[in-house]
Formats: sequence, structure tokens, C-alpha cells
Amino acid sequence: MIKLKSLCAALVLGGLTAAQAGPILIVNGMSTTSEVNTTTAVTNNLQALHLAVGNTVTVADSLPLSLAGYSQVWDVRFNTGLDAGATNEYSAFLSAGGGLFLMGENASFMSRNNSILSLISGLGGGSIGFNSCYDGFEKVYAPFDGPNAVSNVNYAASGCFTGHGTGNWITSRNDGSLGAGIAFGVGSLSGASKGALTTILDVNFMMNQFDLPNSQQLTKNLIGYVGDQVEPPNRVPEPGVLALVGLAAAAAAVARRRKAA
Repeated sequence: MIKLKSLCAALVLGGLTAAQAGPILIVNGMSTTSEVNTTTAVTNNLQALHLAVGNTVTVADSLPLSLAGYSQVWDVRFNTGLDAGATNEYSAFLSAGGGLFLMGENASFMSRNNSILSLISGLGGGSIGFNSCYDGFEKVYAPFDGPNAVSNVNYAASGCFTGHGTGNWITSRNDGSLGAGIAFGVGSLSGASKGALTTILDVNFMMNQFDLPNSQQLTKNLIGYVGDQVEPPNRVPEPGVLALVGLAAAAAAVARRRKAA
């Protein structure tokens, strides 16, 4: 039989875990992708990693009309540029405190890349350019180098940003001149200071097929970073959980009084 004290602890820990689980939307553009196998691999891997840390996941082909109810959006499309509607929707989502990841790619997908750069600029993240750096080997910066240890990643065929603007590098060449990944944490975007925006100009690293285990470690750390930005660890438990915890605590108090008597 489980001891009453253990039951109380289980209720508290279980309740907090459930209350902290982030509602995640993955937008994969399956109906419009130019590489079905790539999109499938990215979607399956990203979904599995989110589920592994307790997040709830919805996968959508395209961006819904409303993002209400989601704390994070992972837009892993790479051959579809963000139109005016998507740009406005993501700007509002970030302004409200959401976490957004945008997948970009190399120079063969400039419609996508330019739309990401335009969104960043419009939100006050700086005027950042694009460079076709296909060499792939880049340094991983803190906090993206942990807790899953990774010091560098070798992208299959990435594009590069020419700077990180008001954000920070996720990855870059050792001299910091060019980089494939930028993170804008909470407070970094003057036009959406409550939100967190991350972007990497390479789709292959998220497939769980290239440069293992480095790429997979980076993906896990990226998930943790976005979660830390927009899923506070001290969120208030749900009312139902509080009620269960209260009942367990009351029962424990009764048991202690009986033992004392």
C-alpha cells in the first residue's frame, strides 16, 4: 500500500507536471512541401521530442486562423514564405507572450528566408542580411549547448544570417561573422517584448538523420529554451489539482493527529 505521505507527493508532482505541459502547434505544410520525406521526418521527430518532455502537440498542415490556446508554434515549413496574414498573426502571437520557432533554409528557398528576415525587422530585431554559407560546421552557443551536451553542429546545407541583430547566436562560425541560428529571447524584440522567437536556416538538422548525436542534442536544447522562455516553472496548478492536493494534505493532518493521540 502507498503511504499517505507518498500519495501527497505524487499528487503534487503529478499536478504540477500536468499544469506546466505546454500546448504546442507544429505547422508542417505537408500539402505544399517540395520534400515529403524531409517534412515527415522533421514532423515525427519534433513531435516525439515535445511529447517526451510532457508537452501536448497538435500538427497542422497550415496556419490556423487563431492561435488561441497555444503557447508555442513550431513552423517547420521551408519552401513557403510567410504571407501578410501569417506575419500579422505571428506578430500578435509574439506580442502576447508566445514562443515561435521558424524554419528557414539555404539560398534555394529565399521566399521563406526573406519573409523571416522581414518579420524580424518589423518586430525591431534589426536589419539582418542573408549569406549562402553551405560549409555547415558551426559552434553552438550557450544556453543551447546544454543540458544535452553539444559544442558544434555540422549542418547539411544551411543558409546563414549576416548578424544576430538584437538577439543572440544559437550557432555560428567560430569567428561569429555568420550563423545559421538566432534566438530572440523575451525582451529582445522591441515590437514584441513578451515573446520569444527562434530561427535556424536548415531543415535537415531536425530530421534525426544527420550529424548525430549533435543535431538531436541541439533540437532538444532548443525545445528546452523555448519552453523556459514561455512556460514559467512556477505556473499555478489547475483548480482540480489544487483540490486533490488539499484533500491529501487534510488526510495527512488527520493521520498525524491520530498517531499523536
